[in-house]
Amino acid sequence: LSKKYSVKSPFVLFVGTLQPRKNVAKLIEAFSHLKDDKLELVIIGKKGWMYDEIMAAPKKFGVIEKVKFLDFVPDEDLPTFYKHAKIFVLPSLYEGFGLPVLEAMKYGCPVATSNISSLPEAGGEAAIYFDPKDSKDIAQTIEKVLENTKLRSEMIEKGYAQIKKFSWEKAATKTLEVLERVYKSK
Repeated sequence: LSKKYSVKSPFVLFVGTLQPRKNVAKLIEAFSHLKDDKLELVIIGKKGWMYDEIMAAPKKFGVIEKVKFLDFVPDEDLPTFYKHAKIFVLPSLYEGFGLPVLEAMKYGCPVATSNISSLPEAGGEAAIYFDPKDSKDIAQTIEKVLENTKLRSEMIEKGYAQIKKFSWEKAATKTLEVLERVYKSK
């Protein structure tokens, strides 16, 4: 990672399109509250819409040297980021499902995410949750995971169990069951 992307460990990871509902500016603000000055925040994702506030946030919160924006990372390189990140953080204000949560868990990365929308369903007991509107709560949640190696290990193990609950086969079976019920009710 350090050669190809100039990313140094340890780092906090975010993956997603840069747009208001992803709440990345609040994550950067929360990151500025963290005690560990060796940490970097790696943000992987293309610019969506209304991203100016996000791009200005590192300077605004005094962490411009510690926040790294990677616009595009090929799919084959993403697992390496998840495997090396200390924690994956998804502070979204709204998510349709929260697939990045499961993707992080698949690669043994502890997950901290919003306590709203579909994210608690995706993360189950394997993730740790925060109020996405409160930068101090986000920061405290991240630090709780970073400072407690036992908790991190438990989260990783629970993450592997959580992803087993979701599969394309299961989704297809459930969808088929619903379609059959709808068809039979006509």
